[in-house]
Amino acid sequence: MNFKIEPFLKLSIPIFLILIVSSCNTEKHPATQQSFSSEISQSNTEYMKDWFLSTGNWDTDPQIYVREFGTGKDTIILLHGGWGAEHSGMIDMVSGLGKEYKFITYEQRGSLRSPFPDSLITYNNHIEDVELLRKELGLKKLTLLGHSMGSVLAGAYSKRYPEYIEKLILVSPAFLKNPFPDEDLELLQHSQKAYENFSKSQDVDKELKRLNLLRQQPKLSSKEQTIINRINFANMMLYDISKWNKLNNGKALYKGNVYGLTEGTYPKKGWNFIEDFKKQPYPVSVIIGDHDRFDMGNHIFRKWTAEVPRANFISIKNAGHLLWIDQPEILTKILRQALNN
Repeated sequence: MNFKIEPFLKLSIPIFLILIVSSCNTEKHPATQQSFSSEISQSNTEYMKDWFLSTGNWDTDPQIYVREFGTGKDTIILLHGGWGAEHSGMIDMVSGLGKEYKFITYEQRGSLRSPFPDSLITYNNHIEDVELLRKELGLKKLTLLGHSMGSVLAGAYSKRYPEYIEKLILVSPAFLKNPFPDEDLELLQHSQKAYENFSKSQDVDKELKRLNLLRQQPKLSSKEQTIINRINFANMMLYDISKWNKLNNGKALYKGNVYGLTEGTYPKKGWNFIEDFKKQPYPVSVIIGDHDRFDMGNHIFRKWTAEVPRANFISIKNAGHLLWIDQPEILTKILRQALNN
């Protein structure tokens, strides 16, 4: 029996995803005199600009929102996911690398700033949007760094366009085998049980009580309801729920229908990107927190990574699914090493 992974993935949406594409054949960008900090202020305007990517006819066809950040010479593409989330939280992930790379992130079709008709939101079109952006930017060889479902998109793109891949860096990846293999079901069940136990050990009520959010009266404000939502989301995605205030998720930002539309167009046979990686010459890095909700203890991805001769596995201690919130400095260091090597 094959275990379908889509329902398990849905439990964690909205999940922020990232795909990073790097190339060394872009023009050098002028240096800025303004100091860079991990907190992006409104005064850092020379770091920021945005534009729209045409998907056909500029006047009549849908457009994809694109945002740029950073002043480095090598172009890096950040690709969020969900499917259906939006990009803004992803800037935090790379804020410590703004002087070393130029980041380009876009909102996938159907997401907040890239509205599309339902009929055009498909798994195949998500892949082709990456290729469309590559052509627009004139990049030849790409380094892809995907977060969560973005790692699936990285795998899907590299399977279709292996000739454009320099390397893959997969952070907190969603499952790279679908359907989930029978021989690994015991590892999955162990991971799910460990996650349930850890989630229960997180004292959510203590945090809510500290903020007086368990009261019956007076009625909770909208701001307080948002705080409750983020504390509960932190319990799913973070090792340290006290960092809930660093999250920026919200119901209005996530377009959940995009997940269902994309899922409905998955390949009939699913995917096994681990097998695909074995056949290609490019290196693969897998970076994951030891308390990631998809692979608590990292037994699944440690095993899968070992199957790929040119793959490197890195586990970050005391980190959940959103590594840049739990362990930002460590993640920045590891990303820098992976991108430079």
